[in-house]
Amino acid sequence: MQTTKSVRFPGVIPVLLFIIVLATGCTNKKNVRESDELKILPYPHIIDISEGLSNPSEIRLSEIADSIRYVVLSKDKQEVIGDVDKIQISDSHLYLRTSSDGIVKRFDMNGNYLNSFGNIGRGPKEYLPGSAYSTSVNDDKLFVFRSAMDSYLVFEPNGNYVETVDFPVSRTMFDFRSLSDSVFMCTFFYIGSIMKDYTENPFNCSAGIFDCNGNPLKLIEHPLKNADISKSDAGNMISMAPSITFFDNRIVLMPDGDTIYEIDSKSIFPGYIIKWGNVPHNQSVKDFFFRQSGPSDKASVWSLILETYDRTFFRLTKGTEYYIFEYNKVSGSTRSMAIERDKGFLNDLDGGDDFYPYYTNRSGDIWITGQDAYTFKEKNSPEILAKSEAAYPEMKEKLEKFADNLEQDDNPVLKLVYLKKHKGQK
Repeated sequence: MQTTKSVRFPGVIPVLLFIIVLATGCTNKKNVRESDELKILPYPHIIDISEGLSNPSEIRLSEIADSIRYVVLSKDKQEVIGDVDKIQISDSHLYLRTSSDGIVKRFDMNGNYLNSFGNIGRGPKEYLPGSAYSTSVNDDKLFVFRSAMDSYLVFEPNGNYVETVDFPVSRTMFDFRSLSDSVFMCTFFYIGSIMKDYTENPFNCSAGIFDCNGNPLKLIEHPLKNADISKSDAGNMISMAPSITFFDNRIVLMPDGDTIYEIDSKSIFPGYIIKWGNVPHNQSVKDFFFRQSGPSDKASVWSLILETYDRTFFRLTKGTEYYIFEYNKVSGSTRSMAIERDKGFLNDLDGGDDFYPYYTNRSGDIWITGQDAYTFKEKNSPEILAKSEAAYPEMKEKLEKFADNLEQDDNPVLKLVYLKKHKGQK
């Protein structure tokens, strides 16, 4: 019987083991680097304004978003739609309040008009122009707050009235959002020149979460709470309601001050702290809440906060200078781009007009704003588009065709930007 001898190669096994270990080590290092790129710094983030001002950059829409599209609100001109003054987005519908009649209307994502909700007035199932409203989280019901009537109306998505619910909160309430089946987030304002007859202290809170019957659960106290303010001083005071955007189904809120909050149905916690360094900025009660006799040279956060998976953006004013700031949630670094007033990100997706949104969907991955048809055609004229740069020529062709077909007296145009997805993102 023949036996098989094992053949040995001295030194081979150690070498193989070394290679395996080295390969594994390299793989691990690669994985660590990839995970480090996705590792978000813990909240609260510290945003260094001095660093951002010393790091001028171009902030392009193509770095943030995959695509942009434009929608005319109802091509049927019998449906007259004025300027859009509020938008809420559900998974498949747009809920808008416009200046034409103040009634909340529902559209599909292509701008087709579907139905309206209730009527303007003080009677049952009615509400006043400018009333705050919110869609429900899961089933697209609509809640319309009845200004000065301490209640809200509930409607089915198709416009059918369901019920009226008492909701007694301060009459300084400006806006509210549904955070769950039983919790709302409310924001508050005060303008002394038109509310000087308001007798009780209006500065209880800047914002807070309330149950469905108006009982407070958690509040962001107003800096002037319990302050001894004379009627003459109150007449000169302005406390604007905090701005509202969404990210990852929670609210990102910017009251007056240096703290940006994250809010869900159970908690309110600091999301960002503004660090000004040596930059002169609004910091006193007078800076924030009293009418200024002239333009201020102090810096202040000027607009709503846009949070994405790995970055956060806002606009800042500094005297007559205006900037978009970007904070990187992974590295903690900050940069800025000088802009003209009311301008936005460089739109290099399709070469169209600059873009800065005023509304987001609940996930925060769709940004949206509106513009009248005349201005849209003016800002995206053939002459302007011929000179603009576009990362995606096919998108530019779509924009050129859209602008060419748009008529000056069409209803307003919505601009929808769809953000990039990231590894690890839900």
